[in-house]
Amino acid sequence: MPNRKKPETGRKSAYVARNRVAILKAALTVFAREGLEATMEDVSDEAQVAMSTVYKHFKDKQDLIASTTAYAFSEWESWVQQQISEVTDPLEQLVMPMRIFLRAKDTHPEYAKLVAKNFGVVGQILPNLSSVISDQVIGLNKLKVLNVESPAIAIQNLLSVLVIQLVNQTLNPKATTAEADATIRIALAMLGISDAKAKKLTESKINL
Repeated sequence: MPNRKKPETGRKSAYVARNRVAILKAALTVFAREGLEATMEDVSDEAQVAMSTVYKHFKDKQDLIASTTAYAFSEWESWVQQQISEVTDPLEQLVMPMRIFLRAKDTHPEYAKLVAKNFGVVGQILPNLSSVISDQVIGLNKLKVLNVESPAIAIQNLLSVLVIQLVNQTLNPKATTAEADATIRIALAMLGISDAKAKKLTESKINL
């Protein structure tokens, strides 16, 4: 017969999971506001839990930073997938998330600040972003929609542009979404996308 958890065990597991998420949310707020110089005590104060509770879930500050970054990216990525769920054009499926990424200061301000103000976390999110874009570009190459000779290099350069512009969008009060879209429009040339097509892809309406 299959093993079944006792009700109290299930409730305890749910309680532990809720505690962990609460700490991650608090850590995201603290690191976005104060930077990675913030302490574990700052996080425990924000989460309104004891320090011992924080350490039950995370062995040290580096573990907490890494877990917070992963949590923030996962939440943002899941939300983006919902936003583009009805997009059918393969190039729009590639470009729309880039445009949404550069609007993170409005849709996910703490995530945007975490990345923009703490370059220590950029190295953690880049592999995830690179993997997603690489799969799409390689797929579009196979379909002959794109013809990118060196996908890895092109994507690396594209990601550099996106991250730098995210910093600008987040920390520069004068930055505009038009500027963000123009940046992507120019960068799409690295994927062999014509300016006319890039303009169409970056000027379509976004409902967020």
